[in-house]
Amino acid sequence: MPPIKGDRDKLTQVITNLVNNAIKYSPEGGTILVGSRRESNAVHLFVQDHGIGIPPEKLEQIFERYARVESGATRYIGGTGLGLPIVRQIVEMHHGTVWAESIMGEGSTFHVVLPSQHSLK
Repeated sequence: MPPIKGDRDKLTQVITNLVNNAIKYSPEGGTILVGSRRESNAVHLFVQDHGIGIPPEKLEQIFERYARVESGATRYIGGTGLGLPIVRQIVEMHHGTVWAESIMGEGSTFHVVLPSQHSLK
């Protein structure tokens, strides 16, 4: 995997926030997949859960401050609505992109693509 140039603590926070969300919105004992792959001049990280999912019309909104998807399934799940906006801010600070894909009732996959150190020269 090519190296990524960036703030180690902040990039660790990105992964931590995404994994914590996956745990929070998955059923007890559910599977969470964390992985990475090399792309041409970037590293693609992903966190996939088999949780409740996110409605398609909310996939962009979840990256806004204090945004939460309110439903009967999420009513009792705590959170401030700041985790994903922080993820987006850190990723963009590192010249990367972040997005989510989701199917209701099947789960969500969060993607982070960061340029490799070699592509920043």
